[in-house]
Amino acid sequence: MSTDTACPPPGEVDEVVVEPAYAAFAAGWRAGTLRRATQPASKDVIEQVATMLDAASVADALTRPE
Repeated sequence: MSTDTACPPPGEVDEVVVEPAYAAFAAGWRAGTLRRATQPASKDVIEQVATMLDAASVADALTRPE
């Protein structure tokens, strides 16, 4: 996992974060970085999120129109 916590510049995230929302994205990024450093998620939470992402991926694959 990367230890670089600098917020990505607008050009790197412009496909998912539209320009007017970039300031809010950057503020959230900084807050999340601080929270991650001071209150890291437990292993159980990380495993639960991974399970949910796996389930969402399976659901997307099953419901994808052909």
